[in-house]
Amino acid sequence: MSSEPTPKRRGVQDPQERRPRSPRLRGREREQVRDDVAEKYETGLSIRAVAAEHGRSYGLTHTLLREAKVTLRSGRRRPRMGEQ
Repeated sequence: MSSEPTPKRRGVQDPQERRPRSPRLRGREREQVRDDVAEKYETGLSIRAVAAEHGRSYGLTHTLLREAKVTLRSGRRRPRMGEQ
């Protein structure tokens, strides 16, 4: 038997390579992050940009925006001048 490491399967990560999980947002801290996320989104940043800035996932950022009752922009981009 050889001492070579077994090949990794696709999609399976080594537990030591995973990004550490953020602690749950609860109470006052969640309210503060929610308000900050909403403010930044309303200034024109995308959900992905806001999520990256806060080190949170897209899904959590989207949930926080819904909790803040922010009107989400369409995911479709506007056509450029002269395009249809």
